[in-house]
Amino acid sequence: MRGVGRMAAGVAIALAIAAASRGADGVEAPGLVRVMSFNIRYGTAKDGPNAWGHRREQVVDVIRSFAPDLLGCQEVLSFQRDELAAALDGYEVVGVGRDDGLEEGEMTPIFFRLDRFERLDSGHFWLSSTPATVGSKGWDAALPRIATWARLRDRDDAAQSEVLVLNTHFDHRGAQARLESARLVRRMVGDLGRDGRLVLMGDFNAEENSPPYEALFSDSEQGPCIVDTWRARGPRPAEREGTFNGFDPAAVDGPRIDWIGCSHDWNVRLAGIDRTVVDGRTPSDHWPVTAVLRPSASPGRATLRVLTYNIHHGRGTDGVIDLARIARVMRDADPDLVALQEVDERTTRSEGVDEAGELARLTGLTVRFGPQIDYLGGRYGQAILSRFPLGEAIVHELPGIGGDRERRIAVAVEAATPFGPIVMAGTHLHHRSEEARREQARAIVKALANAEHCILAGDINAVPGSEPITVLDAAWTRATVADAPTQATFPAGAPARAIDHVFVRPSGAWRVVGMEVLDEPEASDHRPVVVVLEPTE
Repeated sequence: MRGVGRMAAGVAIALAIAAASRGADGVEAPGLVRVMSFNIRYGTAKDGPNAWGHRREQVVDVIRSFAPDLLGCQEVLSFQRDELAAALDGYEVVGVGRDDGLEEGEMTPIFFRLDRFERLDSGHFWLSSTPATVGSKGWDAALPRIATWARLRDRDDAAQSEVLVLNTHFDHRGAQARLESARLVRRMVGDLGRDGRLVLMGDFNAEENSPPYEALFSDSEQGPCIVDTWRARGPRPAEREGTFNGFDPAAVDGPRIDWIGCSHDWNVRLAGIDRTVVDGRTPSDHWPVTAVLRPSASPGRATLRVLTYNIHHGRGTDGVIDLARIARVMRDADPDLVALQEVDERTTRSEGVDEAGELARLTGLTVRFGPQIDYLGGRYGQAILSRFPLGEAIVHELPGIGGDRERRIAVAVEAATPFGPIVMAGTHLHHRSEEARREQARAIVKALANAEHCILAGDINAVPGSEPITVLDAAWTRATVADAPTQATFPAGAPARAIDHVFVRPSGAWRVVGMEVLDEPEASDHRPVVVVLEPTE
């Protein structure tokens, strides 16, 4: 086990570079790559109410909700491959059966988005001592096992970099077969990958720190170093990391046997396990696992990306409540910390949806909800979302005015960032009374006075130079940049007023290297604001 210490060190480095953005000044995030690995359970299994015909649409919905650029599936029969290909518009698929190298037997297909990637080459090998022999069974394996690979050109990369994608499924019985399969995959990655980046997916039927796991992820083995994306985002094992559920929605513990790996030239922005359950049913007997990757730029400054967005309970200017649309805006902004305003929790107008929880599921971020008022059978308030671990939410009640039906609050949560603990606070001040806004701003200053490192973001309902902004400017530094084309955020269709803001402190600890009001006129009645901060030390 000599490689374990070095592997842990490598994961710690991966976490450090993944947690903070790196790159040139400005707001634009380099192209994110969304990856999903999903054992969908073979389609002829006699699973009764969980048979493929009853689950097919749920599987498709889960995939669509995550919207992967790269998707690797396991236990796929040819008709399942074809049904998924027909249902998932805009993807190309590579995959053959393990029995004959054509259509017979389970396969490990790779789906990739055609508007993002171009296929340069692809192929398959068998997990055996004769990997080029079709249908060959290796070592003590119970069944033939196959790996599928594709070498892709990234259309969004100015350098048109190549990405090697490999998807596989290790044997469920043969311990020696799993170890030798891991060693084989590691060698093949070196042979096939050339100088490109790597994305590895699969059901490995092995626990973390098992011999196959170490063979893949420790730097003592032959072949390029590979990072476990899940462990890069959370170095310490925790509860609820199991990925096999046996169609039991409550099964969230147990071993993590489904993995996504990547080469060290990716930043791991997010890693998750999708626990989607619909009407008490899981989409498969495995939970799909996900990762969001970003190509590493040349070594640069570590930055923190902050998003504030009044989402108008998900109702766009077209009158449609569409949380998937809000989630896409958030995902494309690639934030580290988020403050959302006007969020419904199980209200009748939002059809009983926990909007904060749903946005967390759709983005992969951790969430804390701060309730303002009971409303329409549920609650209404604000949310803080984060790429980093969050503490408990503290809700600070703000002063109102006589007869005001809506209690105003600031919600504050401590985030464990790579720069140290930061209090992320969100707020939404009174929309009509300047006097109320001024007093609410003063109350926020008092409530957060002991938060030395603090970011305040939200819908302030006040423009620069007004009394509320002047009060907040005295306690924080408002994030602005001189060359921003516009800072107006409301109304979304034709912004005329800059009322959504981000403030930071201590001012000497941060430099604003980018600020942008995103060009999103339809998803809400406000436009979102992204601020990029760089530590000065």
